[in-house]
Amino acid sequence: MCMLPKTLLMLAGIGLVHTAVQGQAIWLPGSDPVTIGRSGTGVAFGRSLEACSLNPALLVTLQDQKSGFLSVGMELQATQLTLPSNERVLYSSDRNRFLPALGVSLRYSPKLTFGLKVDNPFLRHAELPMESSSRFFGQGIDLTTLRTELQAGYAVTPAFSLGLSAGMTKIDYASQLSLRSLVPNNPELPAGELNPAEVLLETTARQEGSVSVPSFAVGFRYAATSRWTLAGSFTSGLKGRPNLSTSMPERGLDLFNERGFSTPAPPHGSEERALVLLNTMNVKPGSGDVALPHKIQLGVRQRFSQAMTWEFDLRYVGASVIELPGQPTIDTPSGVVATMERTYKFMDGLGFCGMLELTLNKDWTARAGVSYDPALRSGEEVEAMLGGAKVASFSTGLSYKLLGGELSAGYQYRQAQNKEANGVEGVWSVYGLATTGTQTRVEGMGHIWSVGFKKSF
Repeated sequence: MCMLPKTLLMLAGIGLVHTAVQGQAIWLPGSDPVTIGRSGTGVAFGRSLEACSLNPALLVTLQDQKSGFLSVGMELQATQLTLPSNERVLYSSDRNRFLPALGVSLRYSPKLTFGLKVDNPFLRHAELPMESSSRFFGQGIDLTTLRTELQAGYAVTPAFSLGLSAGMTKIDYASQLSLRSLVPNNPELPAGELNPAEVLLETTARQEGSVSVPSFAVGFRYAATSRWTLAGSFTSGLKGRPNLSTSMPERGLDLFNERGFSTPAPPHGSEERALVLLNTMNVKPGSGDVALPHKIQLGVRQRFSQAMTWEFDLRYVGASVIELPGQPTIDTPSGVVATMERTYKFMDGLGFCGMLELTLNKDWTARAGVSYDPALRSGEEVEAMLGGAKVASFSTGLSYKLLGGELSAGYQYRQAQNKEANGVEGVWSVYGLATTGTQTRVEGMGHIWSVGFKKSF
């Protein structure tokens, strides 16, 4: 046991190397405390019900006839925008989400085991303050998924098994942004030379909806010896078109002069004309699908001794398929008001994760893990809503046997690479929306914790 302090310090050091390496990745390492404590590592970790959520082929390695776990936790993420010109720092709000998870297994025969998993594969949420001029490109996002799948694992031989997981995933999606509309002298008619506009009215346009889509995973496991195991899994992506509804959240009457500033104040009578314009507005949702990436994970696990097991996984994320619906727009007498179209592209990437698990005594088990997630976007194409930079994580966890079961807790800290980006800030005058060209530092971080109880029957 004297190796424990050195090993944990080594793992902590590996995690801290990448801490300087937005907001966090939109996928989670896992939803239960054990998988979180392993930083999403475990595709080859047999005799672990929690690892079966990563690879259904591991179901046949479970030694109990029936088992199940239930866990609850919280996921937190935040975006930080810094203007280098004045070093002013703005932080996003709407940071917390409830994180439940469920797993069940039932051995049907020595070769066939069934299972059920309920988890959250993707989460992304943030809301920027009104002080941020990034609000014109996207002020808020709320992407939540809940996956429910039936599983089966079959042992072709004692050393080789295959697994399948299939079910449905519900995708909830919402976004909002600030839009500015022209307020002409006669707000019921289009702005023009005979009906000039020297005032802008800023409002918030929001859209939200949900869709349920099929999802699946397949996996294999090969135990080369009693100590070495090679395994892998493919987890499908998600794609569906949510039925979006729109609204205009209440806010004060925000008026701006023709240059897009609040000072000097707009001319007298602007408030009355703006109220008339507000009654003519109609919000329309954006169009398009929500598409989220698939994942291929390949891992090798070694049971180094009775007390220590380690695993290292490679993780390929097919993020080039990511899509989100277009932003909402507003119809006004002067035309459609919309944000600027972005041509940002997503890209596939290769990451990795590793973990170490130690059996301290008959009751206590400790674990730690590190992971590196690839960038979603290249160059300076990071932004406030989806981020896009590389993400490094460090996690730790404990399990304690009591009441005939096992109580587990897991925690992960996630840090995105700081990026300097153009096009994050905007200015909106009577001539329309444009980027300021100001370099903005985009950062992101997050925390995940979970507590759960596992019981065998």
